[in-house]
Amino acid sequence: MAEPLVFQATLADLPALSFGLQPLEQVRLILSGESVIDWRKMAFTRHSEVDDFLRVSGFEPYDPVDVAQIQSVHSRALDYLTRTFDEKPHDGVADPDDIRDLFLLASQPGPAQRDACRMLKVMHVIHHVDGRELLFRMPVALSDLFHKVEQRVFGAIDGMKAAGVRVVEFAGSRKTQDSILTKLLARRDSLAAEVHDKLRFRIVTEDLGDTFAALSHMAAHLFPFNYVVPGAARNDLIDFRRTIEGDPTFAALKSLLQFPIDREEIKDRNQANIFSAKGFKMINFVVDLPVRVEDLIPHIPDYRPEFGRIVFTLVEFQLMDRVTDEQNASGDNRHSLYKARQHKRVHERLEGTSED
Repeated sequence: MAEPLVFQATLADLPALSFGLQPLEQVRLILSGESVIDWRKMAFTRHSEVDDFLRVSGFEPYDPVDVAQIQSVHSRALDYLTRTFDEKPHDGVADPDDIRDLFLLASQPGPAQRDACRMLKVMHVIHHVDGRELLFRMPVALSDLFHKVEQRVFGAIDGMKAAGVRVVEFAGSRKTQDSILTKLLARRDSLAAEVHDKLRFRIVTEDLGDTFAALSHMAAHLFPFNYVVPGAARNDLIDFRRTIEGDPTFAALKSLLQFPIDREEIKDRNQANIFSAKGFKMINFVVDLPVRVEDLIPHIPDYRPEFGRIVFTLVEFQLMDRVTDEQNASGDNRHSLYKARQHKRVHERLEGTSED
């Protein structure tokens, strides 16, 4: 596969966006498909940044019900850590004056950093489980949730354009029944429970600088970076190491990254679709997007406050720059040929003549 491209842009080209250490780490996680469970530190600097993160996670940081829910998750995480490892976390982690302090402690070197990171990781998983449990209890059509997601994504794209990101094409779609059947029949590694892209969005930007900026904006305003699905990312377009080293502002942050920059060189960043042509390139990832459903709570039987008010639904995102999009639409990369290769494999498997 050809080397990933490197955009040539400076922060001056993207004046409306912030590229501090935390946003940079978030974009790196999206591109790599790694898990936040393996992180060693955060990079929040003030409560207002934590407030923004909580909002994109579906919480209102000053809503008493939401604060109580977060504190409940913290209490259960504390109980788990204490029982499992038979040790009490740092006092500031076990009994914080403000729950947002956990994010700041996880961002600052010191005796509480390790414990704060462990606490947040367990809270991340507990909240995810809560959201899935609530989703299973909801007697509402999946289309109702999809509509909420679409509204949220459309709003984020409008905000992205207003921030100066040059979006030249945007489209959302819901995967058809025939497409789902074809995917499940064509690939041995596909299960019905793992078809992530029933709801997907495609974003084409003017150049790769805008693509990078779009990823940062999405992680700040659309979805929490920690719910990007690990192992489900593909990045053919942005060489993270060369991008960081090629921009003076990014380069100043390189030594502060929690993992060595050379990590990108040894990681297989591309999980190519076997039906895509070799020249097809994109950035692709899946997010378990938190969706606030307080308006649907009255329809949930036996609802209890500890269930929370947030559910999760899987959403796929595809991003590329305009030139790459044009190349993807030509030659062997054409979508019609992609579908033809899929259908050929389905026919072979149904006939029992497939050799691989």
